[in-house]
Amino acid sequence: MPVESVKNEIRIPWYYFIAQQKGFRWLWAAQSISVMGSQVSLIAFPLAALTVLDASASEVGILSALERAPFLVFGIFAGVLIDRWRARRVLVITDWVRAVALLLIPMAMLLDVLTIEWLFAVAFVIGACTVFFDIAYQSALTSVVVADDLLTANRWLETSKSIANVSGPGLAAVLLKVMSAPVALAVDALSFVLSALFVHSIRNPEPRPSRPEGTSIWKDFWTGLGFIATNTFLRWNAIIAASWNLLYSGFVTIFFVYLARDLALDDTVIAILVFVGSAGSFLGVAAVPLVNRWTGLGWCMVIAMCTGGLGGLILAVAGGSSPLAILAITCGFALINAAEPLFNINAISIRQMITPSRLMARTTGSIRFVVWGTLPIGALIAGFLGDALGGRTTMVIVGLGFLFPVLMSLISPFRQFRTIAEVDVVDSEKKRREGVLDAGT
Repeated sequence: MPVESVKNEIRIPWYYFIAQQKGFRWLWAAQSISVMGSQVSLIAFPLAALTVLDASASEVGILSALERAPFLVFGIFAGVLIDRWRARRVLVITDWVRAVALLLIPMAMLLDVLTIEWLFAVAFVIGACTVFFDIAYQSALTSVVVADDLLTANRWLETSKSIANVSGPGLAAVLLKVMSAPVALAVDALSFVLSALFVHSIRNPEPRPSRPEGTSIWKDFWTGLGFIATNTFLRWNAIIAASWNLLYSGFVTIFFVYLARDLALDDTVIAILVFVGSAGSFLGVAAVPLVNRWTGLGWCMVIAMCTGGLGGLILAVAGGSSPLAILAITCGFALINAAEPLFNINAISIRQMITPSRLMARTTGSIRFVVWGTLPIGALIAGFLGDALGGRTTMVIVGLGFLFPVLMSLISPFRQFRTIAEVDVVDSEKKRREGVLDAGT
């Protein structure tokens, strides 16, 4: 996918885009519903463990880690395998498997065999399917939209993710309050069924998967990892995103323990706090075109990390359950949520545009292995720190930790480019200086 062919301005208003792209519309609907289901599960699992099984902070940490561990376990090969499979078929299969896995929970409850170990197993299966779904849908995206429309398409996808970030936690809290946790998770299973049906409705032609002869899975994996290592943008993207995910995973793990146990907040107050704080995702999505226009794509990504760092700092200094403290916690949570789409829309779009089509899934899988492989580590660390030091102290440590990706973004080359074309120029000049490229390349 040559960078020179990519236009950096959105050709049509983004809100008209969804009406004109039928294939993308089905993919977007499937991804939106699937992300909503994943968000509900992400919140419902630890809350179910806390309320139904009276789990400890370390057990909640293990549960969160198992839901994210597949990115570390399967992320090595997922991209390589998806390059050899049809991406849309992967989307359908993983949606159905997640639906069935979630339905096992109410069955276990009816049989009176529901245990924390049962939740561990289901969480791991859900996470494994999410690994393959997330990598496959990014590969499927390039078959339903042209390169010029990727920024617009990714903005739509991040918008739906923001909606899920806002409504998913609140929906999970409401479902848990209205009905039992296992039944709430069973209702969540319907989201994956709908997602599978939407993917099945896509009629755009899909390229035949490549099955290169004489290459092993390991060799293909190292090809994807090597492309990241030799590309300046992808390398720094991996470093910054991996550190962010390590901290964010730890934050999510301890956040609900802190609110429920340390501050002893009512479920309704927690739901409202999470709902309002999650609205920061909308602010991040809405700000992307404005910040891109004012500062360029690179500085937008730097500003995103600074926004998240400010949110972490607020969470570190805010303590207690007074109205002012709750307001500060909500603001910090909102800033962290705003930072993610502000960074991701540009990072994902740039990656898709500078990566050759034949390496798309392998590169996505490899970078997800590096970036998302830190998620279970962060969850485990936060869970055990919560037991050892308490929720408040752990929140301070995690909040201050968000300053690290801020520092990394400030010393990265992101500040050097305004457009996607300049990403390629900066990288090529650096490679020539290092002797990686020939002078005539």
